[in-house]
Amino acid sequence: MLKGVLKGDTVIISDPEEARQLYASAFYGKFIGLDKVKPEEARNTAVPLHLSILDAIYLVEQGRLAVTRSNGAPVALDELRRIMESRFSDAATVYGVYKFFRDRGFVVKSGLKFGSLFAIYEKGPGIDHAPILIHYLDPARNITALDITRAARLSHSVRKAFVLATRDIDDLFFIGFEWWNP
Repeated sequence: MLKGVLKGDTVIISDPEEARQLYASAFYGKFIGLDKVKPEEARNTAVPLHLSILDAIYLVEQGRLAVTRSNGAPVALDELRRIMESRFSDAATVYGVYKFFRDRGFVVKSGLKFGSLFAIYEKGPGIDHAPILIHYLDPARNITALDITRAARLSHSVRKAFVLATRDIDDLFFIGFEWWNP
């Protein structure tokens, strides 16, 4: 089992071999100070791996990661979930979307630089471009034409599919948009 240390709202894998193996397995996390590391480049990397709280929760749930504090005290899954809830509004939906794509073999990365919640890769950053941008839609608020226009224009400008993600009671819903020229 991999070992990580909780630092704020992230988990650090400091053992270089564990960091390389985890990253190469499915592009979890990000090497500190490096961007879009390809699997073959990861073999020579000796820097710690920084996991998002979503990555950490997913790996803990799968029994692949144990998280501790810097003093070695274990961190329970419930505490990781509380951290996630303090970081995201409607954390259950955000994690549900993350888990939905991870469970299906996609690589899920932050979509912040695209103005979205997630960028979804089929193979991984540095190998292919993320074909999908996920925009979160709060189920408690009505969507506006401005929401769709803003997200669609951004998605189109970076040549990515635009998908809205939301929840209705216990079900996730995805609404995809694509450009069409008659």
